Amino acid sequence: MKEKHVFAGNNTSVGFYSYFNYTFNPEEANHIYILKGGPGVGKSSFMKKIGTRMMKKGYDVEYVHCSSDNDSLDGILIPKLKIAFVDGTAPHTIDPKIPGAVDEIVNLGTYLDNKKLEENRQEIMLITKKKSNIYKSAYRYLECAGLISEEIQSIYDEVTNYSKFWNLCKEVSSKFFSNSLQDDEYQSPGKIKKLFSEAYTANGYIQYTESLCKDKKVWAINGKNKNASAKLLNFIADEALERGYDVEGYYDPLTPGKLQHIFVPPLDAMIITSEDSSRQKYNAVINLNHIIDYKKIKDQEELENNIQLYELLINLALIKLSETKQEHERLEAYYVKSMDFKGVDKFFEELYKKFEK
Repeated sequence: MKEKHVFAGNNTSVGFYSYFNYTFNPEEANHIYILKGGPGVGKSSFMKKIGTRMMKKGYDVEYVHCSSDNDSLDGILIPKLKIAFVDGTAPHTIDPKIPGAVDEIVNLGTYLDNKKLEENRQEIMLITKKKSNIYKSAYRYLECAGLISEEIQSIYDEVTNYSKFWNLCKEVSSKFFSNSLQDDEYQSPGKIKKLFSEAYTANGYIQYTESLCKDKKVWAINGKNKNASAKLLNFIADEALERGYDVEGYYDPLTPGKLQHIFVPPLDAMIITSEDSSRQKYNAVINLNHIIDYKKIKDQEELENNIQLYELLINLALIKLSETKQEHERLEAYYVKSMDFKGVDKFFEELYKKFEK
């Protein structure tokens, strides 16, 4: 049995960004349980409990972590059973697409004592508003960090030999697919599943990339030009899809439209971007530094200033995200006091009986 840890949503330079439609697709599932209810009603604990039970039964489980607080879950998938549980509340609000037949709402809010919540209505509203404003601050910092990151990458773009780069892409692709199917054996185009393996969270910058690499062939792209790295990953991903291979694309948490890593399951191989150029750790290292002439950078001081500014903005965003967790815990406290958790536990056992057959 294996466990996998990823993010389906992220705190990015364009606000909260979701790839939940790729992760929890009703057309590819036997059943999706959409959990509803406020903070502190036990949605994450409910899913963790399911995951633990399923792993004990020998099933692989995919844990989808919350980008606000990676200690919490936004969902879990049991691939073999094609069953998923997902938090359907904001900011990734999910409603049934195929009600009853595939999607089913599980409303844990029915175990809330609303009278107790009404007694603290004003305080709950104030905390909710404060939390929302802190998130807005965090997103403003991330937006600025995204702009500075673009400025930094534009400097590297100017000194990157893209003529050599495209030749390198073809060379890497040829080696990567050297033992794969030939043209006449190609099937219909593959599908890409979009995810994140890294995130800006209330607990800092969290990455699950290393755990995803375990027991796989891993190639690493080394070089400071993230635009070039993303273009190389796109080149390989497009080739894989044309060959009929499904691809897992892991996107940059700051710039969610830009690839950061890819995994091609039929080849059991990952290509990741990494600052570590050690060949001992990877099956191969693709060094982009050979096609980047750093000596041609006109203003090194400007570049260093931009890098420092970028790091400052990211740190400020992370501080704000940590503050949202404090407010969320204050909010949860009111809901926890109003919850009938014995009722939730009883419901859990009744639901779980469906999977013991």
